[in-house]
Amino acid sequence: MDNLLIVLVGVALGAVYLLPSYLAFARGAKDRWLILLINVAFGASLIGWGVALYMATRTPKRAKPLTQ
Repeated sequence: MDNLLIVLVGVALGAVYLLPSYLAFARGAKDRWLILLINVAFGASLIGWGVALYMATRTPKRAKPLTQ
């Protein structure tokens, strides 16, 4: 029973850890591979995780319409 609890907690923590990467790929973010790299490399620090989450959830800039 204790081993099952450890595995479930590990899976839950892993899901939260990779949440920014999942959001980036699900939303089709332009820099999704960069977000994954930041998330994996620097996600252990809360700053790196926060930066990845911000990048994954920000609204993409819209292109200005062409005027004729």
